[in-house]
Amino acid sequence: MKNQGTVLGYITRSHRRRDFQLTPFVKDFPGFIFLNSTEVKRHDAKMHKIVRVALSRKGNREFTGRIIETFESLNDPEVELAIVQEARGFPSDFSDAAIQVAKSSQRQLGDSSRRVDLTKTNHVTIDGETARDFDDAICVTQVSKNIFNLKVSIADVSHFVPENSALDREAFERGTSIYFPDRAIPMLPEILSNNLCSLVPKEERYTLTCDMDINRQGEIVRSSIYPSKILSQARLTYTIAAQVVEKGQRGLVRTDLEEMLVLAHELALIVRNRRREKGGLDLDLPETEMEIDRTGNVLRTYISERNEAHKLIEDFMILANECVSESIEKAGYSSVFRIHEDPDPLKIERLQKIVKRWGFSLSMSRDLEDSIQRFLDSIREHRDTKILAVSLLRSLKQARYSATNAGHFGLGSESYTHFTSPIRRYPDLMVHRILRNSNFLKAKAEPYAFDKLEQMSNACSDTERRAFFAERDMEDLKKVRYMEGFVGETFDGLVVSVKNFGLFVEILPHGVEGLIPFRNLPPDHWNVDELETVLKGSRTHKEYWLGDRLKVKVARVDRFKRQIDLQPIIENPKGQRKKGSNVRWV
Repeated sequence: MKNQGTVLGYITRSHRRRDFQLTPFVKDFPGFIFLNSTEVKRHDAKMHKIVRVALSRKGNREFTGRIIETFESLNDPEVELAIVQEARGFPSDFSDAAIQVAKSSQRQLGDSSRRVDLTKTNHVTIDGETARDFDDAICVTQVSKNIFNLKVSIADVSHFVPENSALDREAFERGTSIYFPDRAIPMLPEILSNNLCSLVPKEERYTLTCDMDINRQGEIVRSSIYPSKILSQARLTYTIAAQVVEKGQRGLVRTDLEEMLVLAHELALIVRNRRREKGGLDLDLPETEMEIDRTGNVLRTYISERNEAHKLIEDFMILANECVSESIEKAGYSSVFRIHEDPDPLKIERLQKIVKRWGFSLSMSRDLEDSIQRFLDSIREHRDTKILAVSLLRSLKQARYSATNAGHFGLGSESYTHFTSPIRRYPDLMVHRILRNSNFLKAKAEPYAFDKLEQMSNACSDTERRAFFAERDMEDLKKVRYMEGFVGETFDGLVVSVKNFGLFVEILPHGVEGLIPFRNLPPDHWNVDELETVLKGSRTHKEYWLGDRLKVKVARVDRFKRQIDLQPIIENPKGQRKKGSNVRWV
């Protein structure tokens, strides 16, 4: 029998034999893995024990497993990481060769005389409270009554990561940092991501600066991109910056930095309004965050909302990304674009039918971006904002990287790239190298061949999706672990998805989704409409609609399958809509 590698999974009873089998954490494993009783007893491995096995092929879709490693508990954060890593296949440890390249970077500071000295300017970083790496800093000044100057200075990672080195190859293999609730899997070793390349306060750091003069109409009237060095004056959090610009609190930061933040907020509002006029969509959805203790337990879940400081940084980063993209394109060099293609007309037609059921219209007679933004504005205070906005998101295409510029629909941008996060995204590092290898757009030689850029762009899109699914898997593990403590309890719920196997319901106090499978619904023959907005019983005529509020009980939690099963609490057997309300009492 040929060895087929190793697989991580948990032990279950075989339905086909008297022995055991391994259920892999990789969902699409092509076959069955059988474990004989002797093998299981030898390792004192009981049902649902997590083990790693060496595989040998036995038949077409049959394998046998030899246990080579056992894991103590699913509560161990390292086991959770191993499960997600097994399913998504991302690297976590750097090779010795990559570490050595990173360490040698300490000796590569070199002569900085060719860099523009910005150490006397009021650059600051603004990030979340738990951020560990800081790759962007901003500085805003008033040039004249009608002109602002915005400097967006980004960590010069390209100076410290030699092309085609062991470090570079491993950074490309990762493609992006992966962020879990209790840790990060960085794209670059910590000596770079949290030290040399991190714009920590009061430390001189090498940067690339996108320097823009902007008028009161939000137009860039002059720009340049150059190598620089800065000394961040302060490490500000979104909370502190928002207290200054939203609430007008004083004394939280130095007076000159306080004045700079107020000026930056004035400019951000101008830039934001300009983007909206160009067709950029303002889709601001709250997200569920988790507070984790040192042992990996979820202490609480909560809904986070973006404040004005979040939006300010986003406004400036988008503007810098546009400026850099347009500058490279204007100079005639091939580049990496962040593209978001126009929606599929059939999906927009489906969206029109869905929102019509809520009494909203989505006109296609005008500019599509303008029509979508007007729709977003109209639902902003609606009780079902989240459901309607998510329905819109599912109608749009996914953004990706490409060497061919197709524009960015969601931002209303004709030319867009990623320049502002080279510590955590490889495409940004590629853009930095395009700038550096073209001598900041002054050289005549092409820095990268188009075909190579297209190949690398596709690979970066793939690693981005891998990171997205890994982050989602870990969040699901954590949420299911958290909800184990609420089995048997009843909560208010919101139907957020209707499928041909049940209803996905958000448990409102916790922002966690569970499933009401058909087996937990009243006996009936259930049918889903083509838009997946309503589930109807053909015998009882009972209906469950997208957006329904209902009471649910947490019936079962399965951490191995990452499933939360819910049971509806039937409050009105007739299942009719309460008069004058858009809630069906179920």
